[in-house]
Formats: sequence, structure tokens, C-alpha cells
Amino acid sequence: MEILGRIRGFAFNPAKEFGAAKKDTLMDAFKYYILLLAVLAAILAIVMAVAVSVVESMVELPMLGGFAFLLGAVTFVDILIIGFFAALYVIVWLHIWVYLFGGRKGLKETAKAVTYGATPCLILGWIPVANVIIGPIWSVLVIINGVMELQELSPGMAILAIIVAILVPVIVIVAVLAALAVPMML
Repeated sequence: MEILGRIRGFAFNPAKEFGAAKKDTLMDAFKYYILLLAVLAAILAIVMAVAVSVVESMVELPMLGGFAFLLGAVTFVDILIIGFFAALYVIVWLHIWVYLFGGRKGLKETAKAVTYGATPCLILGWIPVANVIIGPIWSVLVIINGVMELQELSPGMAILAIIVAILVPVIVIVAVLAALAVPMML
């Protein structure tokens, strides 16, 4: 199946796979992303429903009968919505920095770098620890490859664009939290 080949390519040979992705449309990239996001959402929804069912049976709360299914369905929809809008945010935010560091191939190419680059996060997103450490780091490395290949940026400029895109929000969040903490300390 072609989708498995693409997953393997983006995960283990991103430079070659992004070279092949140059001809892809934006719709191709979003279909791929949404498909992987839907699979992740389904897995997490099932895990949530099973976990709630187990807790319900242990606590013996029969009045919550359909709660597990409902929570699973809500989890599925929430992950799809959050994942879609998170991708849009990351695409636009990263593209600002890619452009400032010399990427002039357009927003479409940054969108393909992000949607295809999210492959490790989407594949590992249901595994504890891997979903917060391995997946994100691996995805950043794949996105760097995508930005280099699709925006035709040097490795240094691609890395700088992505580091700045990550660090600016982190610095702002830390500054806001510090500003909120200071009055509590007084």
C-alpha cells in the first residue's frame, strides 16, 4: 500500500521522500495528515473508552453505562479538531520564520513540510513517553528535512528557522508565567 511506503519514507528517509513530495499538491499533503490523524484519534478514543469502562466496572457505577462510549467519541472528535487547527497554526507560524530565513517557495511548501513531517508524532502519538519525547523530536528532524528540501534552504537556515519558531513561544510563555508568579511571591 502506498500510504505505508510514504510513512516509512518520511520516517526513515525524509530527504528522498520530500524530494518525491515536491510534485504533491497541498490536498495530497492534507489528506495524508488527516488520515494519520484520524487513525491516531481512533486509537486514543478506543483507549479512552476502554480505560473509562474499566474504571466504571471497578467503582461499580452502573448509572454511567454509556459514558465510556461517549467519552471515546468526544475524544475522537476533539483530537481531529485540535490536530487540524494545531497544524494550521504551526504551518503559518513556521512559515513566517522560514520566510525570514530565506525560504521563498511559498506557504504551500511549508505546509507540506509540516504535514508530512508530523508523521512520527502521528504514528507514536498513542504510546506513552514516545508521544511527548521521541515523536516530537523525530518530527522536528523530519520537518527540518522538509524545509531544506521543499524551501531549498541550507541546513543551517532551516535549523535556525525551526529553532526560532520553537523558542519564541517558549520564551513568551515563560515570561508570562514569571510575570504571573511574581505577585504571588510578594
